[in-house]
Parts: sequence; structure tokens; C-alpha cells
Amino acid sequence: MKKILQRLYFIWMAWWFVFGFLLILPFILLILQREKWHKYYYPLTWFWAKMFYTFNLIPVRKVWHFTPSKKQQYVYCPNHFAFLDIPILTLTMPAFFAFVGLHDLKKIPVFGYMYRKIHITVDRASARDRYATFQKSKEALTNGKNLVIFPEGGIWTEDFPKLSAFKEGPFRIAIETQVPIVPVTIPFNWKMMPVFDYKKLAWHRQEVIFHEPIPTKGMTLKDTKALQQQTYEVINQQLRASHQSKK
Repeated sequence: MKKILQRLYFIWMAWWFVFGFLLILPFILLILQREKWHKYYYPLTWFWAKMFYTFNLIPVRKVWHFTPSKKQQYVYCPNHFAFLDIPILTLTMPAFFAFVGLHDLKKIPVFGYMYRKIHITVDRASARDRYATFQKSKEALTNGKNLVIFPEGGIWTEDFPKLSAFKEGPFRIAIETQVPIVPVTIPFNWKMMPVFDYKKLAWHRQEVIFHEPIPTKGMTLKDTKALQQQTYEVINQQLRASHQSKK
């Protein structure tokens, strides 16, 4: 009986995920035709994410430890434990931001077209592509966008909620542009959708915690490792605290 209910819930969740996407798709394809219309992409995708969590009766708690300034850009660094990190960040992030994600995403039919129009992709196997991504990221910050970069570089851990090692990319970008790093903790997404077994998709409350920014003013590339470690510790301590409180 439990497996039947689990399968039905999976179908229900998948329906709202896909239906919401198809609902906004014609409008997304229209606004992508002109760069000046791109600003309308954010309320549309927010609507899609809101619909997904609302109709699946999943409460989402957003915790801010600071008030983001509209005059300041940030590099947001969340842990990455589930594919649903994308919709939950779409729902909770301030508007006008770009994900920096793996280039494989742009190969997904339709979604890939949307993704590469608004966001930034990187092929970590190509030095030339990594450099191009670095330049596009700095340009996005200069143009007033925030960046969302998963410092683990993907979903690599098999021992949830243990973090994988962080890559240097987001920290080098933040230092070179003198933009603050914002550690972000998403503690429970992996409990809702285990990445290695999507059929075990299950209800679980969600939470996104935006920690205080770590300033990079005056830092040089010699400080990259220290900044990387500081961000890791902030997220890791929150993960421990969140899961201790659940016991």
C-alpha cells in the first residue's frame, strides 16, 4: 500500500512540475526573442515554482540573515543535494539572477534553449569553456545580475547531508569582482527527492537559509582557499544544526 501511495504521489508531483512548465512555456519562448524582455522571465518561472510547491502542499520556509541591497550584486553559493534545488531557488531567490550550471543542461530539449538564453553554462572538461564562463559570469555581475553557483560543482555526495569538496570557481569570481559571497543552506531537499532514486520522491517540508554575506573587498586570489573554506564551514554547520534539530 505504501509503495502504491508513493507512486501516486510521484505522479501527482511530476504532473504539477510538467504542467506548470508547459503553462508558462509559450510566454517564455516569446520573451526570449528580445533581450529587453528577459526581465519578465523571472516572475514567470517564480509562478511555475510557486505552483509546484503549492499544489503539492509543501511548505517552504525562507530564512534571511541579512537584507540584500538592490545596489549590490552577490555570488550565492548553495549546497547541491537534489535536482529540486533549481525550483526551490527559483522560488526564494531575489529576481534577476543567473545560475551557473553544467553545460549538459543546455542539451535538454526546450529547457536547454531557455537555460542558455538566461543562464550560464560551463564545460569543466574544457579550459577554453571554463575561461569563457568566467568572463560571462563577471559580465553578468557587471550588468547587475546576481549569480547562483553550486560550489560542489554538481551532486556528488552519496552520504547525505555531507558536503562534497568545493570548487574554486565561484570564489575566484567573487574575489576578482570584489562581490560578496552569500552561503546558502538547503537542508532537506534530498529527503524529498533522493537523487539516485527518483521513485522514492516523498513529501518533506523545505527550507532555504541565506546566511550573512562574506565580504571580498581587499581580497586577492591568494585568499581563495580561505574564502572557500569559510563558506564551506558556514553551510556545513547549518546542515548539522538543521539535522540535529530533526532528531
